Order: sequence, then C-alpha cells, then structure tokens
Amino acid sequence: MKPDAGHRDEELNIRYIALPGLGALFVLLLLPHAAFGQEAVRRVSLAAALEAFAENSLALRIARSEAAEIAGAARQSRVWFNPSLSVRRDDLDRNGDEYWEENLLLSQPLEWPGRTAARSRAATHTIEAGTARFRSDSTRLAFEVREAWALAWFAEAAEFTARRAASVIQEVAEDAEIRLAEGDISAYETRRLRLERVQAEQDVAEAELRARDARRSLAALISPGTGTGEVGPSTGLDGVPPPVTREEALDALLDRPDLEAAARNLDAAQAELAVARSGWMPDPTVSLGYRQQEDGFQGLSLGLDLPLPLFDRGRGTRQAADARSAAAAHRLDLRRRLAENDLLTTSDRYASSRGRLEAAADGLLADAEALLASATAAYRENEMSLLELLDAANAFRSARLSALSMRSAAWIDYYDLLRAMGRAPEGEG
Repeated sequence: MKPDAGHRDEELNIRYIALPGLGALFVLLLLPHAAFGQEAVRRVSLAAALEAFAENSLALRIARSEAAEIAGAARQSRVWFNPSLSVRRDDLDRNGDEYWEENLLLSQPLEWPGRTAARSRAATHTIEAGTARFRSDSTRLAFEVREAWALAWFAEAAEFTARRAASVIQEVAEDAEIRLAEGDISAYETRRLRLERVQAEQDVAEAELRARDARRSLAALISPGTGTGEVGPSTGLDGVPPPVTREEALDALLDRPDLEAAARNLDAAQAELAVARSGWMPDPTVSLGYRQQEDGFQGLSLGLDLPLPLFDRGRGTRQAADARSAAAAHRLDLRRRLAENDLLTTSDRYASSRGRLEAAADGLLADAEALLASATAAYRENEMSLLELLDAANAFRSARLSALSMRSAAWIDYYDLLRAMGRAPEGEG
C-alpha cells in the first residue's frame, strides 16, 4: 500500500509524502539546501537593478571616461596658439670698450580664419560623436542588465520546476520500492524509477548551478566590488510585453545613437579634410619687439615669419585626411545597413516570440498544473500506474519549462528590440 499523503509546502507549492529511510533523507537534503542557498541572495527589482548599474557599473564608467577623453582631446585641438616672449641681453667687449644691447620680443603664431573655423567644426563634431557613442554604449549595457535580470528569473523558475518534478519522482520511486517488496510491481519498473530518481536529482543540481551562475552574472553587472555575491529578481516577469510593429521599429532608425555617432564622425572628418586642404598656405607668425642699446638708441621692431612651402606642401596630410573622410562615409553607410538589419532581425524575433507567448504559454502552464494534479489524484486512487505518473511528472516539467522559456524569451526579445531602437521601456519599474 502507498503511504499516507504528507503536507503541502505553502511557499513552493510542492507536494510531499511521508517517506521512510532514503526518501525522507532525500527531501531533507533537497529543500533545506535550496533555502540555505537563498539566504545569501540579494533581491532587487529590475528598476533597482538598473539604478545600481548606473551607480556601480565599471563598463559604464569606462565608456564615460572614453567619451570624456574624446571631448578633452577635441577641445584641445581647437585652442589658439600660445604667444611666446623672448628677453635677451647681449654684452659685447672690444679692446676694453664695453657695449650692451637689450631685446624684448613678443611673437604670436596666427592661423588663417577658414582653417580656424574648420578646426572648431571638427572639434564640435568629434565631441558630439563621443557623446552619441556613450549613449549607444549605455543603451547596450542597460540591455545586458535587463537580459541578465530576465535570465536570472528564468533560471530560478527552472530550478523551482525541477524541484517540483523531482519531488513527485521521488515519491513514485520510494513507493515503487515498497510495492516491489510486496510483489505488486516488476523489478523492471523499479529499476526504471530508480534511474529516473537519479536523473531528477541531477537535474535539480544542474538547475541550481545555473540559477546561481545567472545570479552571479547579474551581480557582476550591477554590484560594486568583486561581484562574487548573488543578486536575484525580487519580482517576476508577468504579462505580455507591449506590441511593436516592424514599421515602428524601422521608424526609429534615425534615433539610434550609433548612427548619430557615425554621422558626426563623418562631419568631423570632412572638417579635418578642409583643414588639411588649406595646409598649402603656411601659417604666419607676427612679432613685436623693443630694442635698447647702451648708446641710447632704442625703438620698436615689427616682424613677420612666413614659412615657404618649397619642400613640404602637405600633400600626404591631405591624402590621409581625404582617406579618413572616405572611410567615415563608408563607415556611416555600413553602420546604417547593419542598423536596419538589426532592427528587422530583432523586430521579427520579437514578433515571433511574443506571438508564441500569447498563443501557448498560459495554456501550457495551466495544462501542466492540471496534468500533474489530476495524475497525482489518479495515482492516489490507484487509477494510474507508477510509470504513468512518472510520465506525467516529466510532461509537467517539460511543459512548464517551455512556457517559462517563452515568457523570458519574449521579454528579452522586447528589451533587445528597444535596444536596437535606441530606446528604453516606458514606465520601467
């Protein structure tokens, strides 16, 4: 006969049964270990995870520092030349006669107005490109946080599902040992259930490792320090993400920050080309001086220093600038094509995953719960065999994992589409 039914765990909704010997030991090892593992997990909502990411992310700090470096170098490239001040005294001596002369000279390098304006435009566009690139990096990194949060949710839900299925399989396996001793079932059925129990234990162990790895991955993205702790979701992925049509996705093409960065880089390269093309005319240096001699002669002096472009006419510089401008134009065109393909791919993937979620996920979850409940009830009433209950537990696990996978995939694809559109979810939190 089968043992009396045990109690139902209120938190995990897992059915137990009072089991002797190894069965009781299995249950004691199975659930308290999971509860102990959960004590060290810090729970955060998705909004809190993103706030922690903004404060602590090393990758975000690197991207911000790189943007600041680009801005600093660009600002430095457009500053005016510094003047130079020269002070000199010459002491001369001839046949005992002493003579001295003092000179004060102020020199200022100048630049042709068109070249100065082009340098200023190049610097401005370079700063704008760096800012846009930082926004692109921020959008990409924020998606990685959302993805890690959703994957951690799925990993924990998968672990919970594996434990529920394992508890049923354990019940069936222990019941089989009792019925084998009573001669009610064959040795083949018992061996089959023993193997299934071992496999279920392995599935639980693997699911627990995957959940811990997913929580560590989330912690590494949002937590300061070494990132060896575990951070898990405090809420679930509920409902269906909002619909986004392909047309809406493609309309966001021009809003992508990586495209803006590429466009500003092209503008900067064209401005630098204008600077290089004016390089055939050298920059003059004007000077104003004052000279005083021992014999009382003194006065002002004016000077103009103009290099002669006899040997260096800047041809190589113009060639290099022209190549950089052409490369920037090709890079913008390539980036636009890749961005359009990215939007189409992510839009199609999201439409597919969202459609599957709407069509099947809730039904799968409900059918899986109903299947397990009815199979358990039928087994307790001796209307179902051990192997049939085992098949029901495996079908429950497979269906529930499929439904959970659909939900996490749909939300991750939604976040990925928003990343491709250069946007963030509305009302996230």
